[in-house]
Amino acid sequence: MERANWRRRMRRPRFAAFLSLAVSAMVGCLVVLAGQTAVPQVTRAPGTILPVGAYPQIETMLGGIVRAVHVRDGQLVEAGDLLVELHHPDLTRERDVTSGQHAAVQRDLATASAVLAVLDREAVPDKAEIDALKGKGLISAAARLDLYAESQRIQLATIKQHEGTLDILTRATQFAQDRVRKKEEILERYAQLRTQGLKSLSDFLEEEDEVDSVRAAASDARVRLAEAQSALMLARAAKVEETLALRDEVLTRWAELEQRRLELEISLDIVNSKLAALRISAPARGIIQAVTYPNPGEVIAPGEVIFEILPTRRALVVEARIANSEVGHVEVDQPVSVSVDTFDARRFGKVEGRLQSIYPVPLTDEQTGETYFRASFKLAEAKVGTGPWERPLQAGMTVVAEMTTGEQTLLSYLLKPVQMTMERAFSER
Repeated sequence: MERANWRRRMRRPRFAAFLSLAVSAMVGCLVVLAGQTAVPQVTRAPGTILPVGAYPQIETMLGGIVRAVHVRDGQLVEAGDLLVELHHPDLTRERDVTSGQHAAVQRDLATASAVLAVLDREAVPDKAEIDALKGKGLISAAARLDLYAESQRIQLATIKQHEGTLDILTRATQFAQDRVRKKEEILERYAQLRTQGLKSLSDFLEEEDEVDSVRAAASDARVRLAEAQSALMLARAAKVEETLALRDEVLTRWAELEQRRLELEISLDIVNSKLAALRISAPARGIIQAVTYPNPGEVIAPGEVIFEILPTRRALVVEARIANSEVGHVEVDQPVSVSVDTFDARRFGKVEGRLQSIYPVPLTDEQTGETYFRASFKLAEAKVGTGPWERPLQAGMTVVAEMTTGEQTLLSYLLKPVQMTMERAFSER
């Protein structure tokens, strides 16, 4: 009985010792296994899938009021498709004013050209020509030529009157010259008769006085004839001078109007090009992404970006963030595995790729304040999964890029928190 009791008392410590030894052996094995088991160090970089290509930004340098929007966010557009129409009151008013000035100058040019065309024919315009100009709407040209024609007719009548007077004076002068010649012949006969004693001296002197009177009358006739000729020349010169003066005036006016027309056309072309720029079209094929989606009646500031066009090419890249603490462990052209958030990696798998570039300037997250580096990853293919689980990748999907940057034992992972705690504990004041 006592021996059985002793055996029972001795069995308990042996079991406890055996249990303790077994636990110690297991812990030791686990420690040894943890010290020999290498666990890969993985750097994870969250990011987004983006298409390769340019991202044209649709903006207006003039600004304006939204008149109509022809696209919606996410719509596929082709190059040249109309996106949005803007309205600019100042430019519209400037175009209307310039167009009105240009139309007025064109009318004045048409008037000047019509007057010059009539003057080039070197004929006084008749009533039919003036009425034809009125029928074309050239009222100013018709009125100007009507006054010119009336003045020319008056001057032509004056010239005809001077020509009639000149004809009369010419005949009168010729008659006076004939009388002088006859009187001189008579005086010569009187002189012969006087030498023969047939005429007295008083008769001869009387006849000589008559000859002098006729000569004086002939001289007066020649003076009046010269005056009439001068008056006729002046009348003809005045008629020609009026035509030349009108031609010079109209030509000068035409040159000024032509210069003004060219200036207005340049100004009008500039305004029209600015107004045409308010009809904003897509510069390339792509997907519309609204930066600030415009609404009709909304005011767009000059230089404000309205849309951004995402390219539709199938080549895709991943733009991701690498933490500042991890950027020193990664290298360009390093292989990566990309898991897509929307697809379960256990069923769809991951997409292989390579680190293409790292932006050398650190950036700061405005919300968290953490520093990171922007990196670009090139994907091996634009799909994930195989067989029935194959799915195409699309721009805008969020992903996580995983890169193996080294190995560390499981024991190091387990002891690292203890080590960091000890380091902080013994470094505090």
